[in-house]
Amino acid sequence: MSSVPPKRFALLVGVDLYSNDGSRKDKDGNPVSLNNLNGCVKDVQAIRSFLRKELQLNEPSVLTSSPATLAGNEPARPAEPLDRWPTFANIKSRFDAVYNEAKAGDFFYFHFSGHGTELLPINGPPSGSPREPSLLTADFCCGKPAVRGWQLNRWLKRLRDKQVHVVVTLDSCHSGGAWRDGDHVRTPIGWTTVLNLPADKEAADGAEFRSVFRDGELEKCWSINPDRLTVMTACESHEKASDRTVGDQAGGAFTHALLDYLKQKPAASSRTYRVIRDHVANQVSGQNPRVFGRDRLLFLGTEEPFSATPLVGRIEEEKVHLPIGRIHGVQQGSEFTCLSTGDVFAVNVVNEFRCRATVSSEIMEVLRKHECQVFPFRWHFGEEKLQVLVDPRLGSAFSTTLRGYLKDRIASGIEVVQQGVSDNSNNRNCTVLRLKHWGHNGINIFGPASLIGYEGPVRGLDVYGNNIKLADVSAAALAHLARFKQILDLRNQTCEETAPFKFTIEPENATATPFQDGQRFKFTLRNTGEAKLYFTVVILGPGFHVQQLYPNRDSSETLHANEVRSFNFRITIPGKLKGDQSADNGLTHRDIIRTIVTRNDPVSWRSLELPDIWNAAQIEHRRSGGPGRNATLEQNDFACWMEDEKILTRSM
Repeated sequence: MSSVPPKRFALLVGVDLYSNDGSRKDKDGNPVSLNNLNGCVKDVQAIRSFLRKELQLNEPSVLTSSPATLAGNEPARPAEPLDRWPTFANIKSRFDAVYNEAKAGDFFYFHFSGHGTELLPINGPPSGSPREPSLLTADFCCGKPAVRGWQLNRWLKRLRDKQVHVVVTLDSCHSGGAWRDGDHVRTPIGWTTVLNLPADKEAADGAEFRSVFRDGELEKCWSINPDRLTVMTACESHEKASDRTVGDQAGGAFTHALLDYLKQKPAASSRTYRVIRDHVANQVSGQNPRVFGRDRLLFLGTEEPFSATPLVGRIEEEKVHLPIGRIHGVQQGSEFTCLSTGDVFAVNVVNEFRCRATVSSEIMEVLRKHECQVFPFRWHFGEEKLQVLVDPRLGSAFSTTLRGYLKDRIASGIEVVQQGVSDNSNNRNCTVLRLKHWGHNGINIFGPASLIGYEGPVRGLDVYGNNIKLADVSAAALAHLARFKQILDLRNQTCEETAPFKFTIEPENATATPFQDGQRFKFTLRNTGEAKLYFTVVILGPGFHVQQLYPNRDSSETLHANEVRSFNFRITIPGKLKGDQSADNGLTHRDIIRTIVTRNDPVSWRSLELPDIWNAAQIEHRRSGGPGRNATLEQNDFACWMEDEKILTRSM
């Protein structure tokens, strides 16, 4: 019986014409109106065409309001039929229809182009905020309700709970919180306080007045990495989204840049939401597009390829300076490459948070031509040598081939020896990993429990094949483990000064460990000092992946003196590690939650990220897009702390 492919649903909303019959009043009793827009319907038409042509989504649902010429003094009405107007009732009806028809594994795409603003709350805001980010519907000024941010959250959550994959793009002002002023931006002109009407309360009656994602601060940003949900916004919560005119066609700058990139890369394997955001950010000015949720997924897909982010260096006095240093695990001799040409150079001076290299004039010219964007090529582990003990049954030819593949991946010392000949497991300057023949042409990899997290072979790996394939896949996994260990050991190199912060990680409704798969936690951090701090939370997972958990952008989060920040997250066991439930029942899996705090200057930690070990041979470098990492630390009082919290989860 063949499996049924997932369905794709779409709801596209564009509001150019805003009707007004005087029903809406400000606090002084004066009628409120909304200036019409020019490009929102064009946005929707362009997206609809793209979905049909590129993604074979033949029947997207469309709600638009185009200007129509009417005689007399009647309020202007959209040219479209009534059931296709972008009203609250029609939008909610379309959401309900998708909810009723969609099944687990299906996709739903929602796009809104139009005015956005912040309205007075109804019956008290669910997040405690004095204003509610809202999407303004075509008949809002006729006394009809807007779509409040918490309502949109609730509709999206219903779909997520049904295991529908949800993607949202919002091209409106304040959309990073959710919202276009004047003829070129999408926020109402001159609004102060707009009073609520009975229709607003009626639209809210029966709804849950609570934060969908349980944390009021995070609700402003929709959520933090929620499963099956990605939200892209045109700008930050305090910014305005611009219109753009190309030829004689007006449209949203965000939507234009989004479609421009998608059309250029219709089948690109690197077309993730994060890469898309970086491209769009380079194309628009005066606004900073944001992406929340599952930013590593492919556009309208479920795959999450690993993509290394480029380092953006600078050239001074004929030397290359990179914003990465010892606190990132860089050692003298670490190599970097300009991916476009394949040129490689090694750094020869490494400081705490940056490094530099003296390179040939030819490589210098290449770097200038490519804006000094480089990627890590071969990591150097300093004085620590990697020793691999090989099962004699694998043969000497395998060992020779393995040694060559390891040298392609590691710049520092490597020793590949037959097991029993030499054992440096007690040598503090040596990382010892073991390869054992398994089954028919298979290999198991073993390492110390302090690195692996348990006794026994590395889980999740399928290493089998002929000598060449065995050696190649084994080398990728071994190099991955060596880099993972280097990152794990960074905690031993940080500041010895008393940490000016306190943090807690508290499980929700659970006390005993190991925790169950899917356990929720609340992370809270307090700045107990007087200086501004910057923090990032990184997870070192059971698949030997390293991923930035918070914030979901390249920079660190700011924490002022005495300020407290919290967020919620969930620990789930990777599907590759669940495997045969009967075999894995009772196994524990280790996650390390690392809190990284710096003083006086923010630092990017994206260069620490690694994919799961079973994807180690499939790392794809990002060839374009984004500002990369461009931090420059100049303060002498710079300090860095790393604190680890271990969480054990049991397979059910």
